[in-house]
Amino acid sequence: MERISPQDALQHLGGKKSVKVYLPTKGTGSLPFEGVAMPVAATLIKVNFLPDVLPNNIDQDGEFKLSIQVAGPTVALHGVVKQIVNDRQLVLEVTDAYEHPQKREHFRIDLDLPVRYWRHAEDEDGRPEIFQSPSERVNLSGGGIFFVAEFNPVVGQQLGLELSIPGPPRTVVRCLGRVVRSTPRGEKLWGVALHFTDIEDEDQEEVISYCFAEQRRQLRTKVDVVGR
Repeated sequence: MERISPQDALQHLGGKKSVKVYLPTKGTGSLPFEGVAMPVAATLIKVNFLPDVLPNNIDQDGEFKLSIQVAGPTVALHGVVKQIVNDRQLVLEVTDAYEHPQKREHFRIDLDLPVRYWRHAEDEDGRPEIFQSPSERVNLSGGGIFFVAEFNPVVGQQLGLELSIPGPPRTVVRCLGRVVRSTPRGEKLWGVALHFTDIEDEDQEEVISYCFAEQRRQLRTKVDVVGR
């Protein structure tokens, strides 16, 4: 983590950009909110939120924390709520800023993606039973995935995985991963966190590129909706 000036940090915002803000509140601590931010002065940011989202107990004496969702380094801003403009807009004053390096393969994003998976065994005879995830909502990075499974794998177990990356052209990525976490997600469903252990370099780059492209699409959509 490297400390940088607020002025340098605000250059990452450019125009409007989607951000996550932890706002200080009276009696309920620091709460997370998503909005669209735009710099309006050397150390000031205007942030727009969706209607009926902001709480009525914002603490202007407390400290906010804001992260800018960009590829590459993650920029964190700290400061105070300078002005509550209305029920969906704040002006924040940045007093401190930090830059956190982030490896490309560790960049994660929530998205919809068809997933097929199976138990992997080195000495398995015949074709394994292949399952289709009942939910296409996943959390994906170049290093792993979190998805919903129909059986409860044990931590350390190897699973085969097939991801259908949208195109054009549509790309099918097949790889192996090790289960690092499995938690109940309702009746006969489990949320499984998988770390990729055997994936071709080209396939991993395809996954990473898709994550970045999908993030850009989501940010454009969020800016269009919130920034109106």
